[in-house]
Amino acid sequence: MPRIRSVTFPEGVTRAVRPLLVVPGLFQTAIYDDQIGHVWGRLRNLYGGPPIATLDGLRGRPGQIVRVIPIIPGLINYDLMLSLERALCGAGYRVDETLHYFTYDWRLRIVDLGVELAAAVRRLAERAGEPIDMLGLSNGGPMIRAAFAADRTLPVERVVTSGGPLGGSVETLACLDRGFQFAPLGRTVPPEQFMACPGALQAIPSPALTKFVCEDDGAAQSHDLYDVGTWRRLHMSVFRRHPDDPIWVDLMTKRLTDMRETWQLLDAAAAPKRLVCICGTGIPTQVAIVVRKGRAYLPGEGRLAGIPPAAIFDGDGALTVEQASAWTGADPEIVRIKVGRHRDTVRTPAAFAAIVKALG
Repeated sequence: MPRIRSVTFPEGVTRAVRPLLVVPGLFQTAIYDDQIGHVWGRLRNLYGGPPIATLDGLRGRPGQIVRVIPIIPGLINYDLMLSLERALCGAGYRVDETLHYFTYDWRLRIVDLGVELAAAVRRLAERAGEPIDMLGLSNGGPMIRAAFAADRTLPVERVVTSGGPLGGSVETLACLDRGFQFAPLGRTVPPEQFMACPGALQAIPSPALTKFVCEDDGAAQSHDLYDVGTWRRLHMSVFRRHPDDPIWVDLMTKRLTDMRETWQLLDAAAAPKRLVCICGTGIPTQVAIVVRKGRAYLPGEGRLAGIPPAAIFDGDGALTVEQASAWTGADPEIVRIKVGRHRDTVRTPAAFAAIVKALG
């Protein structure tokens, strides 16, 4: 049973360890189907395997946390959670005692998952007999915000996010626009598979933080990210190849309407008692959608040569500090760490040290 336990460190300093619920980011929970096997979570999924989603629906259900995917066993690993878990255990946490994970189907809508997460928080706090702490990794940050939207009085003492797109991210649009490659020489998940997921748009820029920089004639304010007409006109994502497909037009109209409503729910979420946002800095980050020759220009993290200065700000390559701490009504403590890319906010010693300190 989880409980607050005291941990004595070599220096003789003793501190309490409150039960911690970790909410992983995208791809950190395995997806398994009884007929086709792993949709995600095994080596073959980096380089092939079944699609993560199709217009016919989703296959599979959430499985275990993906701590690591061995590339060459014993030599090269695709580390998703293992090193962080070791850092947390080194700080006194114990798996299944004071360290717990919320596993979920990261393809689904954040508002639905937030309800499930809120229920999980209440169960864990009831077992512990005390409020708990929460840690949101990358997209796990907005998940926690959705839980506070579903239940405004959650028994949570402290929330820590690391690299969480609380205000959305242009980098999400880049992935939806061009696809995402899991590993060098690995497969690229195309826009059509992403957009077939009900939760595909969950981390696009919020209406409040959406910006356009137009190199063409015409005013930026003529573009509305939450209008399917903008996506079609700028040939974004699935509309690169299917600009007039009625199936995609209908689906994207519904997805965008739903996401606008989702931001309204998130903006009304209760603020945690204490919020610490760990934010990466030192990397040029695209913060505005560039309109070039009638199309959206979204080259993606690390490919910003030629982007107008007005569309760039300092961040972690995917998020700025503003985007990573945008929780309406909260007064977050901002912790800045130097990174080489966005994933460093959840997978490097500097990030682990910041997380452990924030939880201390």
